[in-house]
Amino acid sequence: MYDGANTEWQLTSFDNRDGQLSGAFPISREQFIRVRELFDYGDDEWFSDSYPITPELWPQVIEILSCPPPEPGKSYYIDGYATAW
Repeated sequence: MYDGANTEWQLTSFDNRDGQLSGAFPISREQFIRVRELFDYGDDEWFSDSYPITPELWPQVIEILSCPPPEPGKSYYIDGYATAW
């Protein structure tokens, strides 16, 4: 069973006007383990996909990640990606 080794996560933001990446906020493994419980991730336990942050999740996301609040005109996601193969 995969244990999430060689995976990193980040909170990414995209501009709603042009879809361009507008920022990334790193997420530690400990933060990720706490924040993933807010999502219905099915069998994607280590978030190999992108998960949108909906308005009702923001209070918990800010508390867990100690990140800034969302900016108007941006969409936010939690993304996981491999750091090594």
